[in-house]
Amino acid sequence: MGAWDYGIFYDDTSYDFFDELHWDAWGVFKRSFEAANESDYLDYDSAHRITVSAAYLDNFLNGTTYAMDCDEEKDISNVNLFRDLKGELVLDDLKEIARQALNRVISENSELNELWMENEDLYPKWKGNIEALISRLK
Repeated sequence: MGAWDYGIFYDDTSYDFFDELHWDAWGVFKRSFEAANESDYLDYDSAHRITVSAAYLDNFLNGTTYAMDCDEEKDISNVNLFRDLKGELVLDDLKEIARQALNRVISENSELNELWMENEDLYPKWKGNIEALISRLK
């Protein structure tokens, strides 16, 4: 696991699909959440796709900032994925499927959860971050 720490953006895998987000963020979010909710087991990459999508959704809806590396906290809204569509998007519609998908990320049927469980010190912090994100998306 290439994690530096327990934050959503502290793992190289979290950045692997950023380019896709700039072309169709809403579509990536929706497909990520729906695929998670339809699968029996979440692989590592799919779980990251969900957490990153949910973090962007949280930032857009709630203004939550996320640390992008170990030294600096950045507001991810400066990467405006919705630059031309803000008035037209109804992102509130994604909150329920995002919460369901995030619950799948922290379930026993998630590779990312299994890997984090191996780290007894940081697992509660990682899981707590995901649970806090779920709560903010209510």
